[in-house]
Amino acid sequence: MRMKLGRKATLCFSTIALLFSVIAPLSASADAATVTLDTYKNFTNQEIVLSQSVKFKDDTAYTDVSVTGKRVKFSINGLENPFNANYYNRLVWTSDENTPSIENTLSVKIAPKTGSLYGSSSYENLSLIKQKINSDSKVYGWIQLESKEWAKAGSAIIKY
Repeated sequence: MRMKLGRKATLCFSTIALLFSVIAPLSASADAATVTLDTYKNFTNQEIVLSQSVKFKDDTAYTDVSVTGKRVKFSINGLENPFNANYYNRLVWTSDENTPSIENTLSVKIAPKTGSLYGSSSYENLSLIKQKINSDSKVYGWIQLESKEWAKAGSAIIKY
């Protein structure tokens, strides 16, 4: 028994085949890529950096902060793995670029034992945050991995 494909099915299979024909060479070249530091001196003797590294996967984690009424919502989303204790210890938001400490921490979210979301939020009272950081200042997001290492998760401007 032979099945006849309609136009939509044929178009779908053609699109998928085209997609794979584009992705396959890219993934093959990604395996052969190396990290390079190419520099040269131009005619004014300044050193110009052409490329420091070849990155095929961008860091996707990002920080957001919003103020609604008397509450501040701190968020980190776009994590590489689900936010749970198998991968992470905590998320922290700070008032400066330094790794989290008692002096600069604005909010903390401890990783739950289980979870399937690729981000999380923490809420604080605006009156407490005003004591630690000014409006129009940067808030920095931090991820503490299960290995205890810290990773940056970008920054956002707080406005109140």
